[in-house]
Amino acid sequence: MKTINPTDLVDEAGACRLIGGENTPIHRSSLWRGINAGRYPKPLKIGPGTNRWRVSELAAVLEKAAAERGEAA
Repeated sequence: MKTINPTDLVDEAGACRLIGGENTPIHRSSLWRGINAGRYPKPLKIGPGTNRWRVSELAAVLEKAAAERGEAA
C-alpha cells in the first residue's frame, strides 16, 4: 500500500477508501450524505467537476470518531 502524506489531496474514490478502509471503502453516495450532514469535510473545488479532499481533514474525522467512542485510532 502506498504511504499517504497528510498534506496530500485525494479524489472522491480516495476519500471513500480513507474513510471506509482500503478493502471496504464507503460508497460515494455515503460520502456525499456525510458531507451534507456535516460529518465529513467539504471538498476543495480544484476546477469544474474536480473535487479533492485533504488527507489531514479526513484523518481528523476518523480521530474524532474514535475519540468519541473512547479510544485512540
